[in-house]
Amino acid sequence: MARDDTARVSAAGTDSEESDPAIAADFFRRAERVEALGYRPVDAEFLTAVALLGGFFLRRQYRVFRGTGKGRAEFELIGRSMDNGHVQANGRRPSLYRLCGASLFGAVGCDDPGSGAGRARRAAKQRLLVLDYWIACIGEGRLLLTAAEKAAYFASLGIGEDCFPAAARNRQNRRKFFPEGFPIGVASPGSESVRFTYAHAGSSAHGMERHLASHEPLAAALARRRFACEWVVLADSEAQFARLRDAWRRWQARAERDWSEGEYFELRRLVDKRRWQQLSREDVERYAYLSGLHRTAAAEQRYHAWARDGAHPRNAGGDFAASCRYREVLMEFDYSAADAASR
Repeated sequence: MARDDTARVSAAGTDSEESDPAIAADFFRRAERVEALGYRPVDAEFLTAVALLGGFFLRRQYRVFRGTGKGRAEFELIGRSMDNGHVQANGRRPSLYRLCGASLFGAVGCDDPGSGAGRARRAAKQRLLVLDYWIACIGEGRLLLTAAEKAAYFASLGIGEDCFPAAARNRQNRRKFFPEGFPIGVASPGSESVRFTYAHAGSSAHGMERHLASHEPLAAALARRRFACEWVVLADSEAQFARLRDAWRRWQARAERDWSEGEYFELRRLVDKRRWQQLSREDVERYAYLSGLHRTAAAEQRYHAWARDGAHPRNAGGDFAASCRYREVLMEFDYSAADAASR
């Protein structure tokens, strides 16, 4: 372990279904369909995970997943998958591979995430980071990998689609939920918590900021159901974490201000009407704190509109952001192949 807020990953793979509670039950049904294309069970499981997590992989990731060193097994996988038209190599002496082929993605039951903008270096690197993290988490709880699994899980908690992160509507006027494709760790029995994942591979914190904003309604809905939320942030360099940490703090401060507006309005109305008997000491202390957050001209206008006309406060939902946790995971692996492939 490194400093308090950073966990260093030590990946260890396995090919046993019994020791893989991190993988949802239907993962193995998908892998069986891939196996029917002519792959060994462990190879089918690896290709299934790669397809669901973004479509890119490195040979060393296969070795770690399988628990073996360099040798015949990886060459057989690469050769067979290339013969089947399921893998393309990047570069003359490749170490980075991208899945392809309608039959493979059809067997897995997902779209090809490696097409179009997915070929960009940043997207490829994010996907390699996530695949390493998934391998390291095998045996440590359940990770939701597909948008359907995520939607079904949160729907089972009574959370609707209006709270899901979503991409813009496509030509068929459909919204794509959970478009980033990052794994989500869900609560085990007796532990009500949800673990979001963000993989960073850019030169700024804009991606992190967009990710937090898109997941904010979902985190607020979980908090109302007394679920703790944690963000696991992946990067391959210590230098990246400073800007990500700043983005997290800015988001927490902004979210706390926005989502506590309704609470502030209620307390302020009691104060304005001098209804002291309805205010506890904790209420007074809370009001003093919230007054500092909401002392802006815009908030003042919204308060009067709310008090006069019953206008809705902005994003009413309490102070959920203060309960969200942040954890950095340094991925100490070589991702230079993703950089080289973009040149």
